[in-house]
Amino acid sequence: MAPHAPVPDLSLVIPVFNEERRLADSLLRLDGLADAVGVTAEVIVADDGSSDGTVEIARQFAATPGRRYTLRVVEIVHRGKGAAVRAGLREARAPVVGYCDVDLSAGLDALAALYDEVKGGADLAMASRGLADSILETRQPWYRERAGRVFNSMLRHLVDIPFRDTQCGLKLLSRKAADEILRHQRIDGFAFDAEMVVLAHRLDLDIREVPVRWSHDAASKVSMVRDSMAMSRDVVRIVRRLRVGKLQALGVPAAAALDVMTSSEKEHWWYVAKRLLIRRYWQAEPLSGRCIDIGCGGGAVLADAAGSMPAFGVDLSPRALEHGQSVGLSMLARAEAGALPFSDDSFSIAFALDVLEHHPSPERLLAEVRRILTDQGMFVVSVPAFQWMWSYADHVLGHYRRYTKPQLVAELTRAGFTIERATYFHSWLLPLAWLFRRMRSLTGRVESADDFAVHPVLNRLLLAVCRLEQRWLTTHEVPFGLSVLAVARPARRGAPAGAA
Repeated sequence: MAPHAPVPDLSLVIPVFNEERRLADSLLRLDGLADAVGVTAEVIVADDGSSDGTVEIARQFAATPGRRYTLRVVEIVHRGKGAAVRAGLREARAPVVGYCDVDLSAGLDALAALYDEVKGGADLAMASRGLADSILETRQPWYRERAGRVFNSMLRHLVDIPFRDTQCGLKLLSRKAADEILRHQRIDGFAFDAEMVVLAHRLDLDIREVPVRWSHDAASKVSMVRDSMAMSRDVVRIVRRLRVGKLQALGVPAAAALDVMTSSEKEHWWYVAKRLLIRRYWQAEPLSGRCIDIGCGGGAVLADAAGSMPAFGVDLSPRALEHGQSVGLSMLARAEAGALPFSDDSFSIAFALDVLEHHPSPERLLAEVRRILTDQGMFVVSVPAFQWMWSYADHVLGHYRRYTKPQLVAELTRAGFTIERATYFHSWLLPLAWLFRRMRSLTGRVESADDFAVHPVLNRLLLAVCRLEQRWLTTHEVPFGLSVLAVARPARRGAPAGAA
């Protein structure tokens, strides 16, 4: 894209995953977009980690002259349709943005109708198959239609929304509304459509359903069993978070949780154990460089490293930085992890401990870490493990996701890192945490995370168990755990990233 390319009227995101058979036809059909809608447009193919030729096809189309729209490609590691749409929307430049499925089941005339609604004042215009004026030329199988109705009815009842069809894969928004919704959205899978509508309703935005002429594509990849189960799980997440209480922007923990976290970092067994686990990695490094703690919280890791080398901390929360200053830390900056205020090759060691899951665009955060690290630098990262462990604690802490070890390795590799070590840890804690969180959830005690004060005797006992596990981890790995740790280095410039 030219550096001074004109801003289009409409940015349309097409999320894709292994769509080499359908993508080319869709991109050819979109040549009629300018005539159907009467606008200049950019199309953003948002690839969700395809393993076939999808990206190559998109890039070939982008390089082919004669297209009647601008075509760009955004790639992420496979996380789901919702994650791909969000990645595309963040790159969109137009005052009206949106997304549609690759099959274009609603057609270009529906795009024109939705565009007119947004230009006429709507914040969100969404195609709806549930309106009386909609025409379903080719219907879905009866069991899919029935499942969709049940899903929509359940959602309407639980979160009190009036809309007939939250799941139709065509929606347009004003740029301002999209930015506001993206601040709060976290579902990565198919239920992200429903989450978007519920969020827009909670934010009191102007939402309009638009009847459409719609044809089901038999090549649709939605699985009745797998995806229905995932959507049911995600509905629980949407309801738990949005049915009552105020909306909390993601990325930064709730104020009460942040206060507990920063005040307990020095002595609490969880934080002490994590510092002991990572300490042996950075202490083995030459001490001539500088280190940075991204998402430094109350500064306990920073204070630990500052005894050996110049140590800088960044955090998005002013509250966390105030706590760091209160314990004597001075080299602190308020910054967003995806836009670090440091020059290239500034640091020899970087920490991101339980930070990646807080960021809406982990690929952007990792690119920044890669940029500020020297070529011989070390990156130490930890994340919470397993999406099925999702609980109230993730809501309170402002998480977007949890990881498996392969997912974390894939994120780091794509960002240009070579993996030296990757392992689960807190293996002994996984079943206990699952049981504890379920019991707490049943009793309604879900307003804080799990890092509350414990009795000193219990604190020492839990820390001793962590030390035993860490001895094992010096020469072994464990196949599961409550968290994942990775130690990585920037791949050589021009060399492929991957495992060492």
